[in-house]
Amino acid sequence: MNRNISTLLFYLSLSAYSGHVFSWNILTDKLDMSCEQSKTTLNCTYRALVPNMITDISANSNTDRLQIIKINQSSEGKKSTAILFLVDTSDPNRQNVIEKNKSHIKKMLSKVNSDHKVGLASFDKSIKLLAPIGTSKLLLSKSVDTLNADGKTTELYRNLIKAIEHLKSFTAHRKLIVLLSDGQAEDKAYFHNDVIREARKHAVVINSIGYPRTVSLSVSLQTMRRLSEETGGFFFETNMRYELPSKILTSFINNLTNTRQFTVELDSLSQNHPAPKTITLVVESQSGVENINIPVKIKTIPKSVQTETDIPNLETQTSNTVIADDNSLIQALTKKTGNKSSNFWLWYGLPVSLIIMIIFIFTIFFLLWYRHTEPKLISDSDYKAYAYLITNDGTETRYPITREVWRIGRSKDNELNLNDNSLSRRHAEVHRNSDGTFIIVDMNSMNGIYINNEKIEKKELHEGDVIEIGDVSFYFTQTTSDYALEEATVMEKTKAPIDV
Repeated sequence: MNRNISTLLFYLSLSAYSGHVFSWNILTDKLDMSCEQSKTTLNCTYRALVPNMITDISANSNTDRLQIIKINQSSEGKKSTAILFLVDTSDPNRQNVIEKNKSHIKKMLSKVNSDHKVGLASFDKSIKLLAPIGTSKLLLSKSVDTLNADGKTTELYRNLIKAIEHLKSFTAHRKLIVLLSDGQAEDKAYFHNDVIREARKHAVVINSIGYPRTVSLSVSLQTMRRLSEETGGFFFETNMRYELPSKILTSFINNLTNTRQFTVELDSLSQNHPAPKTITLVVESQSGVENINIPVKIKTIPKSVQTETDIPNLETQTSNTVIADDNSLIQALTKKTGNKSSNFWLWYGLPVSLIIMIIFIFTIFFLLWYRHTEPKLISDSDYKAYAYLITNDGTETRYPITREVWRIGRSKDNELNLNDNSLSRRHAEVHRNSDGTFIIVDMNSMNGIYINNEKIEKKELHEGDVIEIGDVSFYFTQTTSDYALEEATVMEKTKAPIDV
């Protein structure tokens, strides 16, 4: 997702409100910044999302340039970083990609230092923790060697949330997921925004490397690009030989440690009438200038109101002077006392009342929405049939192939579940290719698969092919029942149950 000055992805969240201290998080395409305002200073820590891009940062209020009193390397760079490598192993036909994954992970492991606590996990339908965070480099390298492409389905979003949950329980100042995948996601109940919400909640950055399946399917890598961009991470896409430059691999580990701090002096703003509500941070980089507006809370000091040092000392003044200044002294003391009371309600009462009102309004809207929302029932017509398997037992029962990968066997999690002892639990899979052709694959079954009386392990299906799976016989067709058959046939539900 591209961001520029006019359409800046700029979210400010009030994360602290204590003793007149306010803090915000800011995310742009160049940096990840957090700022905290005390009474007289704005203290910011930022991390460049692109190495060596930020050249200078200055601060302005209206037309006045504010003083940045400190810019230095942050001590954050010396604090611990938790890193979890997460590898997609869901496609048995892409073991060559897994071999590249192993090579890339080992190169990145060579760049980690004692501040990096690293772990390894793989995922397909579920996540598997192969090496807990904090494992030594030697054991990590051995765990990397065990990676194999042997999964069946890809639940990308659900397993990313599981990875974030694992990271949040680990004590570290920075937390990073390095995702290696082709971007394919078969989730039905988990979505992109669920991952972003959890990642931002627990300050987890997602760096991702995309390994395209084909040129036409590389569009799936947009999923990974958005996950990285919206969590402040890197994304890089390999070529069709799955190669990556060494400097890219280094940046995937080091982008979290490129952290600096600066402090903006706000004293001069309290003399302005009226005081500004925002200041502008001007971020200069090799690609241009970006302006970021930061809300500030400034208490003005009117010149007409005397401060404590301006109040006359009664013990050192003559009686005439005291009488002459008595009214002005009473007025000054009254104004000072009244300001304390009004400031208390301004700083505490009004924000708390506003928050309570917002919560109440959202609760009412949620209850009204929930009351009028009914669960949607899924009907057979919701599933598009790409092709059909029709039994050769006289009943001509028609089983619609409704998914890109359609599984056959005795297990209940198959799309076509047949209670026949001649079938293995996971006997076969029918794959629909991007060009509309179909392939049937034997999943190492006991009794095998025969196409037109020829035993096969993998073969393309054609109209009218006779398929024998165990003792069950079908023929394959891509025509509908109205076209292929004169008599009515029985429609069977073949959608696999959804795991809860």
